[in-house]
Amino acid sequence: MKVWAVFRKTLLEQKRDLASLLMVLLFCPFFVYLYWLMSGGGSMSYHVIIINEDAGFRQVNEGENVIAALESLKYESDAPIVKVRRMQDRTKADERLKNRYDAAMLIIPPDFSRAMYDSREHAGGFDNRVTIVGDPGNPTYTVASILALTAVDQVVQEKMCYKPPVGWQEEFINSNKPRSEFETYVPGLLVLAIMMLLFTTALPLVREREAKTLRRLQLSSTTSFDLLTGISLAQIIIGAVTIVLTFYTAIALGFRSEGPLWIAMVIGVLTTFSVVAVGLLTACFCKNATAVLTIGTFPFFLLMWFTGAGFPVPRLILFAYGARQFALNDILPPTHAVIAMNKVLSMGATFIDVWPEMALMMALTVIYYALGVTIFKRTQMRRL
Repeated sequence: MKVWAVFRKTLLEQKRDLASLLMVLLFCPFFVYLYWLMSGGGSMSYHVIIINEDAGFRQVNEGENVIAALESLKYESDAPIVKVRRMQDRTKADERLKNRYDAAMLIIPPDFSRAMYDSREHAGGFDNRVTIVGDPGNPTYTVASILALTAVDQVVQEKMCYKPPVGWQEEFINSNKPRSEFETYVPGLLVLAIMMLLFTTALPLVREREAKTLRRLQLSSTTSFDLLTGISLAQIIIGAVTIVLTFYTAIALGFRSEGPLWIAMVIGVLTTFSVVAVGLLTACFCKNATAVLTIGTFPFFLLMWFTGAGFPVPRLILFAYGARQFALNDILPPTHAVIAMNKVLSMGATFIDVWPEMALMMALTVIYYALGVTIFKRTQMRRL
């Protein structure tokens, strides 16, 4: 009954603090929408400037064929992979590249068409080069330049009837359709949605101490377990609502799941336990609400960046056990949630496929929670 009383009290207090509650509930749906905008409504389009100086030959302009080849590159949704901007002024084009309005620039030389037709007369090849220009510090330049040069190579091969001695084919590790760039972000964002619970878990505990109500709870024979369990259950309810809002925001923006949604929801609920455990640990080292908002940013960004929820991160392998590897990142429970979410939502994995990640996440959560309860007793309850 005392757990229920703390649980009800925490929910009522959270309801009164409507601003922070709405921030937690709407933070990740907003980020999902932001990522959707960043990926161009599904997958990113790369902006390439074309300066076509080709004069053509025999009423054929191969430079125009290169532009057509670039414009024909499309995703399955029919969205363009490359957006071509025709320009003639090199100075203005360079300025656009410096400002990162465009990713790369392709300059087609004046004798491009003629060189292809005359190539048979030059057994050693011909010196007629296209020029690719860009900022190597721009992360989109590499992809844009590869796409531009691939289009040039495609036109050259077709017009010169050249067939490469070695071909290639693409195979996927699952039979699902290729996913848009936006869809690849969603599994991590669902885990990121839960991480905001770190603050809403730590704040009620710190406020209990600031308001001197911890002493009253002790006098009413409420144990640390009752207090922490009641607050944790309230945060799990909030986390579940956040997951649902984030997931349906993603669906409304075009996300599709390859695996069973109920497994993803189970993973999400289990992840709330792990984040709540980290929130309890954070509260142990905070003397007031201001400290939660300052000290708490460290574990929050640690979870956000090193679990792969925000962006993919390299795995720092510590050791291997059987066919599996354990990395430094894996000591953070949400890391396994991100892996499991990706398997289910992107690869159509079943419960059997993700149970190792779920089991390891729960084992780590138990350790974190036990540490949180022990340290809270020593740092908070005994000082009253």
